[in-house]
Amino acid sequence: MIKKKTIISIFISLAFLLSSCASKKNTIYLQSKNNSVNSIADFTNENINTNDILKVSVSALDMTSIEPFLKEKLMNRDMNQNLLEGYKVNSDGEISLPLVGDVKVSELTTTQAALVIQNLLSKSIINPIVNIQLLNYKITVLGEVNHPGTFNSYDPKINIIQALGLAGDITIYGKKNKIKLTREINGNSVTTHIDLTNANFISSDFYYLRNNDVIYVEPTFAKIKNSGYIGQISNVATVFSLIMSIIILSNNTN
Repeated sequence: MIKKKTIISIFISLAFLLSSCASKKNTIYLQSKNNSVNSIADFTNENINTNDILKVSVSALDMTSIEPFLKEKLMNRDMNQNLLEGYKVNSDGEISLPLVGDVKVSELTTTQAALVIQNLLSKSIINPIVNIQLLNYKITVLGEVNHPGTFNSYDPKINIIQALGLAGDITIYGKKNKIKLTREINGNSVTTHIDLTNANFISSDFYYLRNNDVIYVEPTFAKIKNSGYIGQISNVATVFSLIMSIIILSNNTN
């Protein structure tokens, strides 16, 4: 007969091993009891800052009137691709454009800056249309994802789920309920924790990402064990099996 203390030891050991197993609650995205979310975060277009690189696209019915923009691209065809397509915001918050000269764009959104440039161009071009994109918009995804790295996005309206998609999604060893997001706010680095298994996180101010955001996916306990910090799980199982065999043999002998 196996003694009561032995049974308790077996139970505790099994509970310890099973505790590291992933549950449904910790693996499924966007869980909600009512299958609905109360609200979604508002997207706010960021302001343009010094050293940003802007792609300024200009079009008009008379294409010859915007020829200076086209010539400038041809002249700069051997430059870095971003600089070829864009204009860098200088220390004064300005970009230098053909036909209009220096234009103050810092502290404006891309939509606001496009309207300013459009109004300036309308003095020499009939019905110009201006669109602006931020070329140096990037986010970094690290930790337990399939393809960690820094990614450029030409659409600033990118959310955390889309960013993880760019990184190949979270691996089976990543904690979906413990995501760290670091963001610079007013010159200070701020880190928040996000639970992707809770659907209500999409109403958070951190649902939509901002330029230079960093996402870190924490590893699970199983990953840490497999990394050698605690020991391979196969070794743990072998030792556990050996100990249990000794206990059972000892009880049978007695």
